[in-house]
Amino acid sequence: MRMKEKNKIRKSTKYATIIISVIVLIFSFINFIKTIQKQNMKTSTKEIYKYTNKFNYDYKVNLISNKYMTNDEIEDKNLAYVTDLIDNIKLNLNYDYSANKNSEIKCTYSVVGLMQAVYTKNGVEQKIWEKEETILKEKELDSASDSVQISESLKLDLKDKNELINNFKQQLGMSIEAKYTVKLNIKVATDVEGKEVVDELTPFINIDLAEKTTTISGQNDLENTEYISKEYSITEKSSIYKLVIYIVLMAISIFALKHVSRFKVANVVRNEYKYELNRILKICQDKIVEVSTKPNDEEIEVVYVKDFGEIVKVSEELFKPILYYNAKENEESWFSVMSGKTSYRFVLRK
Repeated sequence: MRMKEKNKIRKSTKYATIIISVIVLIFSFINFIKTIQKQNMKTSTKEIYKYTNKFNYDYKVNLISNKYMTNDEIEDKNLAYVTDLIDNIKLNLNYDYSANKNSEIKCTYSVVGLMQAVYTKNGVEQKIWEKEETILKEKELDSASDSVQISESLKLDLKDKNELINNFKQQLGMSIEAKYTVKLNIKVATDVEGKEVVDELTPFINIDLAEKTTTISGQNDLENTEYISKEYSITEKSSIYKLVIYIVLMAISIFALKHVSRFKVANVVRNEYKYELNRILKICQDKIVEVSTKPNDEEIEVVYVKDFGEIVKVSEELFKPILYYNAKENEESWFSVMSGKTSYRFVLRK
């Protein structure tokens, strides 16, 4: 029986615990979801990769044997070249890709030649001819490092193209301007911290066609640096603390609900006797005199009244105190007002 008594709890205590636990659980759960859904992430941008492209070209003009110029090869870039005396052009293309960290680099490149002719009408250039050809087929370079280098030597013989353009001018009687463009198509791709980095570069070199003199120009000594950044999401510490607090509150609430559900409600019976006694003593404390000796009823007349209020009236009319004796063994309380040999008495029993 004692074990069963230990598993009982007052009804008011049980219900209060359940209500408070449910309120805390709902509050914590709602705020937990709000904290997760809310934008509590700070975005931080960090540089993860840097690379530099460098391109340059060099060339030498080789002449056919002639009685005007003794040098078969001309390296002076400040000179103009007589077109009919050019045998071929030796072209050197150099490209360098360098980064600040190692990675798996994949590079593909090719060289194409593009012949273009334009006709000027009323001051407006009109493109009338365009033909592309492959000079160097696509090649692939793989490097597990921080750099890639390309170095290609090409020999261009443009005599047939010059002849073709000149014939076109003569037969059609059109004054046109033509040029031959050499393009180096480069594509470099790598992956850094899960981010794909792709760079494409197309430097070009222009060579005049079907003119008395030939000039060579283009994009030489190119250099550019690129910076690659990545955004990182960082959870605020305050949000982490909130989540931990809400989780702890939910755990405590669930534990309290589970724990209190094990207890049965104890049927608490209120002691009406003690309740009424305490009420009387509290209300009439200035009129009541407590005695430790049980009243002797042998020589006096005892008049019993049914209501304590009557005792109060008698006390006020006679200007007598109310004598209070507590018979603890019987759980009785006697309230008496003495007047001569008469005792007015009210007995409060359990």
